[in-house]
Amino acid sequence: MSTQKPTYNTYGYRFLDTMQRSFCQLFAVGFDKVTSHDYYWDGQERIDGPLYLFQYTVSGYGQVEVNEHTYQVEPGRAFMVEIPSNHRYFLPASSDEWEFYFILMRPTNITDSWKSLIDQLGPVPKLPENSSPIIFLKDVFHSASKDLIHDGYRASSIVYQFMMELHRFCHEDKKKVSTWPLTIQKAADIIEQNYNQIQSLEEISEEIGLSKYHFTRQFRKATGYTPIQYLTKVRMEKAIQLLRFADLSIEQIARNIGYANGSYFIKVFRQWVGYPPGEFKSGRGLTTVNHVKFD
Repeated sequence: MSTQKPTYNTYGYRFLDTMQRSFCQLFAVGFDKVTSHDYYWDGQERIDGPLYLFQYTVSGYGQVEVNEHTYQVEPGRAFMVEIPSNHRYFLPASSDEWEFYFILMRPTNITDSWKSLIDQLGPVPKLPENSSPIIFLKDVFHSASKDLIHDGYRASSIVYQFMMELHRFCHEDKKKVSTWPLTIQKAADIIEQNYNQIQSLEEISEEIGLSKYHFTRQFRKATGYTPIQYLTKVRMEKAIQLLRFADLSIEQIARNIGYANGSYFIKVFRQWVGYPPGEFKSGRGLTTVNHVKFD
């Protein structure tokens, strides 16, 4: 499968229509890869603040020093700092590259929320790449690259939603998978590893030694999803990644994630996401799928 990554770039925003009002302020969003060891930012010397920076590593690694504590920011980790403040971040000599997404926001109307997140997550939080904050951050960058952030109202809603996705992650992180019964953990792992091959619930229930009825009941009690909903959720998350970053047709994506044909995939995708996959691929709207509810 050929995969196409987004182009490295930074998009800055200064919207006068919401500058002097009680709105959240998006300053910049970007995706970058640094390979020069001249890459170095000192949080006490920057003059573009006040700002909050959230930077998430997807490959390679960098280092950040916060209040004299040094952290290695590896794939799956972010760092959160205030600008200006006592911190610095850089590409260390031991790392060949550092690839990351980032978002910069003004503190306006989000200071208490930001401090609460730092208290809960720490300055260098660990977030899976398929977690709702990171999916949303990637979607924001994708929308920026398509020139879809046109005014301060949209930008303000992006900042607010990103903060809420981080709070959602904190809340959901308390419901750790480790608290699920071992049979349900095994079932979830089977779904996540074999989402493109599973044809029926019986396949999973037989493997974990439960009847279909008890499996469905226990799975929903532990995870909040029925097994079919969980399987669909995993498939939709994979579909979003392919729509964003892979040069595949809708039919190819459907078969790649386990559907027999594109028409059924289009129907399910629209139910979960709100847009047909073709419109989503073209960059319309922002979306996450982690919290969709069925009637």
